[in-house]
Amino acid sequence: MKTLKQAKYDLVIENIKNLILEKGINTLTITDIAKEIGIGEATIYRYFNTKVNLAIEIGIKLWEEIYQTLKNQPKQASGYENIAQFFNYFNFGFSNNRSVFKFLQQFDNLMLTEKVDKELLSRYDDVLQQIKVIYDEYFKMGLDDNTIKVLDKDAFYYTTTHMLLGICYRAANQSQILKSDELINDSTQINMAIEICLNYIRRK
Repeated sequence: MKTLKQAKYDLVIENIKNLILEKGINTLTITDIAKEIGIGEATIYRYFNTKVNLAIEIGIKLWEEIYQTLKNQPKQASGYENIAQFFNYFNFGFSNNRSVFKFLQQFDNLMLTEKVDKELLSRYDDVLQQIKVIYDEYFKMGLDDNTIKVLDKDAFYYTTTHMLLGICYRAANQSQILKSDELINDSTQINMAIEICLNYIRRK
């Protein structure tokens, strides 16, 4: 059972999350956030100390929500089918939560700009590794049932997820610099990238 203190914190972070997903984090200050969600600046500073710490907590919360979605997907008959379902989340997630991917790119840029120490991001990274554990389970299943190729598990995971995240980040931030950027819609690009990944790993 949650304590009153924990319930208050959860409400505050949920309200901040919704505000940041609506307006982005780049231009928001602690003063702006406090005013928008109707609490004192002192309360926000008591919870988070800095805007960087606040962003990290929001990032952790978003990845935890993604983790729960992936974890709760129905199990498929083969390792390959589970991996396909795992990767297809990128298109589903992007289509339904474009603002999440927009924030995640802003988050990465903020961490780089502020030169945040990796130790401060350890809890954030822990959630990402929990997501990878889901993939690892499906990969092992695919090897056992002979539905995927034998290849470097980690190299495939990080290469493909970084590629897909890059496409989602660019699309979420509407980075259409050239006329040619407008030729293919976002969903088609994401689906094609997923298909390339799956065709690479599937045992023919």
